[in-house]
This record gives sequence, C-alpha cells and structure tokens, in this order.
Amino acid sequence: MSGDAPASTARGPHSTTAPHGSGGGWSRESFVEEVGLVWEAAGSSRMDGRIIAYLLITDVPYVSSAELARALQVSAGSVSLATRRLVEAGFIRRHAVPGERSHYFRVDDDVWGSFLAGERRYLDRQEQLAEQAIALLGPDEEAPRRRLVNMRDYMRWVRNSHHDLLAQWRNYRSGGGDEATGHGVAGPEEAGGTAAVEPTAPKPADDEEMRNRLSVTVSPVVARHLVPDTLWAAAEPLLPSRTANERAAFTAVVYVLTSGCGWQQLPAQFGISHSTAHRRFTAWSKADLWQRWLDAVTEAPGDATDIAWCSAIVQAAASRQPGAGAR
Repeated sequence: MSGDAPASTARGPHSTTAPHGSGGGWSRESFVEEVGLVWEAAGSSRMDGRIIAYLLITDVPYVSSAELARALQVSAGSVSLATRRLVEAGFIRRHAVPGERSHYFRVDDDVWGSFLAGERRYLDRQEQLAEQAIALLGPDEEAPRRRLVNMRDYMRWVRNSHHDLLAQWRNYRSGGGDEATGHGVAGPEEAGGTAAVEPTAPKPADDEEMRNRLSVTVSPVVARHLVPDTLWAAAEPLLPSRTANERAAFTAVVYVLTSGCGWQQLPAQFGISHSTAHRRFTAWSKADLWQRWLDAVTEAPGDATDIAWCSAIVQAAASRQPGAGAR
C-alpha cells in the first residue's frame, strides 16, 4: 500500500489541478513559498514552513518523505531534518502505513493547538536545565543564582499560562471562529466567552486589559532571533519611553516589519495588541529611532550578522512609514 498519490491526480501544492479561486498569480505553490518566507523572517527554518504549508494545503491524508522532497524540489536529507524538528515541536505527526518502510507525515486539523501543547516539552527541559545549573553554584554566587532562578521561574510561568491559553483557544475554536472574515486569533473578550470586539477597531482603553489577559507565549528562542540581546541593548536607550513590556512591544513590531504581514495579523502570542504595536511603531518612527538605532549598532564593535539584520529591519521600517507605501 502506498500513501503517495500521483502528481497528476493529487491536489497538493504542486499538482497540475488549479485551485479554486486562484487568479492574479496566486497559487498553491505561492502559498507554500510565502509561508516559508514568513517562517524564515521569524527566525525559524524556511524549509519547516514550506513543509507545514504543503501538508496544510494538500488533500491527501498523509505524504511520504520522498513525495515531500520531490514536490518541494529539495534533498531527502533536508526533508528528514525538517520533519524531525516539526514532529518534536508538535506541528506534524508521523503516520504508519502497514507493510511500508517509508516515512509518512500528516498534520492535524488543529495543527496550532497541537504545537501549543507540544511546546511544553521545551519549557520543561529549560526549567530542568536551570535547576541543574543552580545546583552547581556556590553559596556566594548570587548574580548567576538570580539569573538562573529567573530563568527557571519564567519557564514555569509560561508553561502554566499554556494551559489557560490552550483552553481559551479550544473554547474559541469550538465556536467556529470567524470564517467569514478569516480572523483566526481569539481576542481576550472572545476567549472569555463574552461579546467580541471588532479586531479592526479595538478600543484604546482595552490595550492594558489585553496585555494582562494574553500570555506572552512566543518561544524565547524565536524572540531572541528577532531581537538578539545585543541589538536590544543598542535600541533600549533610544526609546522615547521604556516600560516593563517595551521589549515585547519592540519584538512584536520587528516581527510585523520583517514578516511583511499587516498590523492586524500580529499573532496574539506576542502579548501585544496590533493597535499598541502600530502606535509604538509610529512614535518610534517620529523620533527617528530606526536610523539612530542602525547608527549605534554600526558604530559599536559587533557581529556583522547583527548589523545586517538591523539594517534589514530599518529598511523594512522605512517602507512602512507614511509616504513610502501602504501601511
């Protein structure tokens, strides 16, 4: 028994059958490539994003490694590494076919809820590592103890928030979401089961409530890819105002700029509403933050990769400012 459908009959991303509603150059292949670019901009592997997108848009129940390699025109080794990462993260699942030795993969309908549940393994491991490191410290090593205790407590806090966030997501999903408008992220009012606020016109007074009720569950690894510590150290002194949540806001703005998404598409996992992120961006642009940030990073001794990434962010910021194109 084989799980591969022939390329001429499977309605996967690279099939010859045109998708419904395609036009203007948009296709299944476009979807696969664009998702890959968004993942890459967020600091993840482009290949991981392409595989996720392929499995999401194909209508065959499961796909083999060989089919993924052929469809995406990559090596079998690249597929093997990417699928291993995605399985460990909870994005995709292995599928066993009786009598077949090939590896097959599929995605759940609720792939994002599966990922959220699986991410706890990462948090558990980080907490365990922090505990082991604390045990190595001597009685007088107060500074590393503070940092490691903070690491341990942060992982516990985020892990505990996952339970509430997953419950909110399942509650939102059971209501069918908002298929008419395509909004798939539960706002705080929707997650709580009360009347939803239109995402296109949030009340300014609700921003603080949103920050309090949405857990910051974006992976610390992804956050550090978007805004490494060295770049944040250069940016922080230049900000017009600095609050406890300012780095989260800065990271959210950088995500929107580098992913190319709209402000309203900012994922809730950043813990910042899209209106807050846009207000911060506007204020920072008026204060000429972006160019001053690039100047500071360029003048300081540092990694060439950080300078190149900072330059890319600044260019993206310039393209989003009034007069440079649509917001």
